[in-house]
Amino acid sequence: MKKSMIGACIVTLLFVSLLLPSRSAVRAQATIIYTTNFNSGYSGWTASGAVDSVATPSIVPNSTRLRGPASITSTISTVGYTDISVTWNMAASSLESADHCYVEINTGSGWAAIGTLNDGQDNSTFFNGTSNNIASANQNANFQVRYRGSGATTGDYCYAEDITVTGTSGTPPTNTPTPTPQGPTPTPPPGGSVPGDPLTGDGNVTRTLLTYNDLMTDSSSAPVDDSAFALPANAAMPDHVFEGRLELTNEATSGGFSEVKDTYRYTGAGDDPRKHLPEFSFEFVQNGSHLIPVTQGLIYTGHPYWNYIIGPGRAWKETSDNGYSRAAFPFALVQRNANCTHNGVMTFLFNNSGVSKVRYQITQETCVYYKVNMWGQLTATYSPYAVTNAATLKANHALEVGNRLPTKPIADLATDYPSSGIDTNMFGSGITAQHMTYYGVVYNGVNYVSGCTTRYGTYAFCENLRAPSYSTAKSAFASTALMRLGQKYGSGVYNLLVKDYVPETTSSIGVWTNVTFNNTIDMATGNYRLAGYESDEAGSYMETFFLAEPYTDKMTAALNFPFKVNPGTFWNYHSSDTFIVARAMNNYLQTQEGSGADIFNMVKNEVYAPINLSAGVNTIRTDNATYGSPFGGYGLFWTRDDIAKTAKFLNNDNGIANGTQLLQPDMLADSMQDDATDRGLDTTGTPVFKYNNAFWAKNMTPSEFPQYSCSFWVPFMSGYGGITVAMMPNGATYYYFSDNEEYSWYNAVHEANKLSPYCP
Repeated sequence: MKKSMIGACIVTLLFVSLLLPSRSAVRAQATIIYTTNFNSGYSGWTASGAVDSVATPSIVPNSTRLRGPASITSTISTVGYTDISVTWNMAASSLESADHCYVEINTGSGWAAIGTLNDGQDNSTFFNGTSNNIASANQNANFQVRYRGSGATTGDYCYAEDITVTGTSGTPPTNTPTPTPQGPTPTPPPGGSVPGDPLTGDGNVTRTLLTYNDLMTDSSSAPVDDSAFALPANAAMPDHVFEGRLELTNEATSGGFSEVKDTYRYTGAGDDPRKHLPEFSFEFVQNGSHLIPVTQGLIYTGHPYWNYIIGPGRAWKETSDNGYSRAAFPFALVQRNANCTHNGVMTFLFNNSGVSKVRYQITQETCVYYKVNMWGQLTATYSPYAVTNAATLKANHALEVGNRLPTKPIADLATDYPSSGIDTNMFGSGITAQHMTYYGVVYNGVNYVSGCTTRYGTYAFCENLRAPSYSTAKSAFASTALMRLGQKYGSGVYNLLVKDYVPETTSSIGVWTNVTFNNTIDMATGNYRLAGYESDEAGSYMETFFLAEPYTDKMTAALNFPFKVNPGTFWNYHSSDTFIVARAMNNYLQTQEGSGADIFNMVKNEVYAPINLSAGVNTIRTDNATYGSPFGGYGLFWTRDDIAKTAKFLNNDNGIANGTQLLQPDMLADSMQDDATDRGLDTTGTPVFKYNNAFWAKNMTPSEFPQYSCSFWVPFMSGYGGITVAMMPNGATYYYFSDNEEYSWYNAVHEANKLSPYCP
């Protein structure tokens, strides 16, 4: 089975941040909203850590110096302005590999880096950059900018020299919310609009873990059973509404940590930033008993190793909490520039104006090479105010929950189809239990699901647990994008030449003269080094590609394979090829729809949204930034409902949603092995599969499997570490996500045959 190696180390960041305009029209004249050159210090900014008002000695007169882990922060109202841009100027000196200097912004959904300097850029030279059209910064009374250093000691220096915030003047909307000292509503509505509300318990919950006293003190022991974070059976509706910002303190210095597996020896006995959370400051709204983060999906933090995913949780009442309401929500730490996903939970008590300590723990991951437990209890601040677009956020979450596929325990397959004689123990078999994240069978519109275990019991929010896509993204994103382009602009798009849309190919050591989009999605560019099964994928040149974070470095590494054979004639697996074709599709889309078009956003808005995938489906991008290029070949994050719907859309619905054909049907038929004249190319290695349009396929023949009287094909998506999504010809799909490099799914195919035989 396919095992694409994904590197995990962190490399130098691109230091110039440049966001493309969202439209090609000439921008209106920008107005300076705020500017400072720090010539008179940092008056009006809030400092944290060791900050010198005027650097002495200064490398440029009158710059402000940050020493070690320090920051200066300013809040700037952009009410009355749109098209917000930030221009910055910064230098660094004496940095080591783990030290960084950042320029960051916060629009209300957490801090995001727009400029970064690293070891190698620390020769006291000033660098500058501009970020344009910053999302959510328009008409924002609480827009924040920050210079921050993450040096280990006060001998690591960051220098802030200038910063300017500009925007286009306009009439501010009349409904622009402003923070208020109290929560938006002292008492929640009786049920909210989310299916399953209101809670019907009376709040009499027997609790021995994470009690009121535990959360009100500095208690922070080892991880506890995950059930302590879960909504209990007898929970009552909460007495309070949580709406506003939750901010933690001392993330970088607090918390416990233990290694389970560390293949690359990332962390030793000493302290390390990997052992701590990134800064946490995020907005939430509440709908009935549902706690909803304003920003879902991947959040770039600027931390040297971790990014966040914050998921929707719950709020409820327990009578023993002394008048407070209780909340919990799932989150994940995502390895920077990699797809490994480490799942955790947070919980706290709250009322209209304050919160208890916030308890967190991480006890599960989908990651072959790095497995850890993390836990802690942090002081927190709750700032209650009316959140922008709160009503829309609540309504969207209610729709998402209502649109989830019906779920049943996997054992119910035998109950629902008693005459089949199906043995549900065959699903999940062949995978070591402690390395299984989750699995399921989709059949007749029902998602039959496993549990999702952690090292400390069952995960508290199984329905919102995120698993990495790895190379399932090649099928579900890159190939789907090409099929969507084919449907929108005609199948001729498949034969467009990559060289016409990726100008960097002119500098490649390979030959791209006649390589088409379709050749590249098929892993048949003819450019490679070693012909053996995934020899290139596991080699040093591909490792360079995986470790590269800036776009320029990643594209250079992707094109570092020489010409061997004519395109379309030989399969050689390269995750880099999918990155190249994703870029080619992106640039082609911009020729059709303008410079603001983005290939992932097209798929998200025009495919994922119509089939009702979750709000948190997102992709990793280059440069550790929202403006970067999507990876294409890996980097998505699935809930079990997301992957079930994606497979159903491809395998059962023929690329149609709500009566509309979204994917070009001929290419989809080829991908699903419905066209006997186009099976794709043979893969190298044993066993031999077919590979067509980034989908794998196995030919199940009577000679290999004598229980069948006919031959049939099973197309499947596959991912590094132990991920398979097998789509059977009887309409059933079997999926599992694991991380022990175990690829075992034939038994599931055989067992699903009992639901409806593949052979007449």
